[in-house]
Amino acid sequence: MDFFLPEWAPNIHPLLVHFPIALLFVAVALDGTGLLLRRRPFFRQAAVLLYVLGGIAVFVTFLAGKQAADLVFLSTEGNAVLTEHADLALWTVWFFGVFAILRPVIDFTPIGKKTAVWVAMVVIPAAGLILLYQTAEHGAQLVFRYGAGVKTVDNTVQGVPAAPGDLSAETVSAPVLTENGGWSWKPTHSSAWKSSMTFPAGAGDFSQTSIMDGGERGEVLALSTDGHVAMFVFDQPVNDIQVDFAANVDQFDGVLMFVHHVEDARNYHFTSIGNGEMRQGRSENGDIHLLDAKPYHPSGWVTFRVVSDGAHARAYGDEVLVAHGHGPTPDAGPSGFRLNGTGTVLLDFVRVQVLR
Repeated sequence: MDFFLPEWAPNIHPLLVHFPIALLFVAVALDGTGLLLRRRPFFRQAAVLLYVLGGIAVFVTFLAGKQAADLVFLSTEGNAVLTEHADLALWTVWFFGVFAILRPVIDFTPIGKKTAVWVAMVVIPAAGLILLYQTAEHGAQLVFRYGAGVKTVDNTVQGVPAAPGDLSAETVSAPVLTENGGWSWKPTHSSAWKSSMTFPAGAGDFSQTSIMDGGERGEVLALSTDGHVAMFVFDQPVNDIQVDFAANVDQFDGVLMFVHHVEDARNYHFTSIGNGEMRQGRSENGDIHLLDAKPYHPSGWVTFRVVSDGAHARAYGDEVLVAHGHGPTPDAGPSGFRLNGTGTVLLDFVRVQVLR
């Protein structure tokens, strides 16, 4: 349907959102009028029709919204609002979808003629308008505050500056805690960073690490493995997070994982890059449960983003959504990297931000 869109519209979702709002607000108004003017059935009949049309419009708008959400690249605060907007929209679909089915059935049965039931049939959707309003309000925030679909808003990922060089190697290479409980990391020493990381039992250490020339990115960390599994985390428990990191896997044959909400070497959530795919999922006692998997072949330096927000998991490569899965909400835990393969992964920076 994109060929019906005007040039300024990024997708059809912003053109559809007004239909369910108008239909359902008018439906409640007609229903209330029909309750006061019971001898004129037109108002009640018109309300029932609008509830059915409104339920359909909510569902279609929700589907368009899912597509629209996959096309935007937002700031940290915007990602938190996006998740809330999506959850509220799903509840709105269920609420008015079920009501659109039940309302005509109830109206054509004897019980629907009772005053108490009639009043309930007006009060229930009127209360549902609060849910509809909250959904719309979060959507408006995404556009007007966080620039969803607005080309002039720049949400480009910024790198992490190196620490002053007059500090000790361990201090310079250690992650820096942020005020909201997140952390950022720009490794500047080949091995001093290891003292600030935790290597979960059962996962190997990195025996081959060095600082290399990353071209326009300057000096970067090279993590090399010879076929064994290596894993490290920064022991700062986080919950709902947005993670940005820049990596180059051209010289690596295997799977690079960003692991988060880690319990131990066999239990964690992850986004992985390798073997021609980007995957999202979780490991439970070593068994992999996938949330989503998409073909993906990165080349050169790529800035990755991983969002884990409640049941929502999103993963981007150079600001383009690649994988989008849903699963159980993880408990708070540390995050880091896991490598399984041979060769070298180049890592420029990592930034972990808490969404709320």
